[in-house]
Amino acid sequence: MEDFESTTEVLGFAPLQETREKKQLCLVVVSGTEKGAVFPLAEGATTIGRSAQHADLVVTGRGLSRTHARIVVTDDLVKVEDLGSTNGLFINGQKTLDGVMAAGDTLTLGPDVQLRLDASVESIQSLLQELRRGATQDSLTGLLNRRSFLDRLQEEMSASARHSLKACVAMIDVDHFKSVNDTYGHPAGDAVLVGVAQRLNSGMRGEDTLARFGGEEFAVLLRHTDLDGGLILLDRLRETVANLPFDVPTPSGTETITVTFSAGLTLLAGKDTQKRVLERADVALYEAKRTGRNRVIRRTGEE
Repeated sequence: MEDFESTTEVLGFAPLQETREKKQLCLVVVSGTEKGAVFPLAEGATTIGRSAQHADLVVTGRGLSRTHARIVVTDDLVKVEDLGSTNGLFINGQKTLDGVMAAGDTLTLGPDVQLRLDASVESIQSLLQELRRGATQDSLTGLLNRRSFLDRLQEEMSASARHSLKACVAMIDVDHFKSVNDTYGHPAGDAVLVGVAQRLNSGMRGEDTLARFGGEEFAVLLRHTDLDGGLILLDRLRETVANLPFDVPTPSGTETITVTFSAGLTLLAGKDTQKRVLERADVALYEAKRTGRNRVIRRTGEE
């Protein structure tokens, strides 16, 4: 009960009796870009890694393998097994190929990501998840917010510089968005932003990051991608948005409109700072707007 009582004290609640609610095993991210995330664990086997295509539980962080580890929950045991990861698996700081965990134990995957096995009542887990969503996600679109994107970008820049990896950043801006609000009203503008977010998200790879950066602007981080690959992906997303009309609410009923976006794409360079990367992507975005909109302009780190 000690761990549970300390959790409730932090949240400002009196401790609940254990018999009132069912306890649920979960993994809580205590360090890494997703710090504060809560992942409930079901009975049986769950694979953990950075790839949505290969892992059941996707965790973002430097040094994680596509399928890094397997965790198996039974009635009386929680077993963990390394799946041949590049950077290893550590239980309570000790490197191991497999082991058993108890509530309060830590699981470290790679150099940055540490998770704690927790057993708390489901309502507390739900509240923790809701608090984290409010801090990291955009309330309208459900995408990551600006602060979370900048955290991911900083991590990727460090990894790219250290391991000579390629990665691209793109800034996306919905064309003529002000006229949508002026003509059809702000609910229509909100519907467009939600629709654009959904179409962008559906076309992204599992390892990429998409965020609402502010207003009608979105930011994209493309991992392990050069400028040619980034341009192909961004052009495909641009065509998806432009070729599928949006149904939006208006004071006179539902209207069908078409929307396009412009984008600026740049490659991360070895000595880049966040400011320089974003400025370079913004310059490319401005050029896309200036030269006719509904297009993607790219810039290298040397330009």
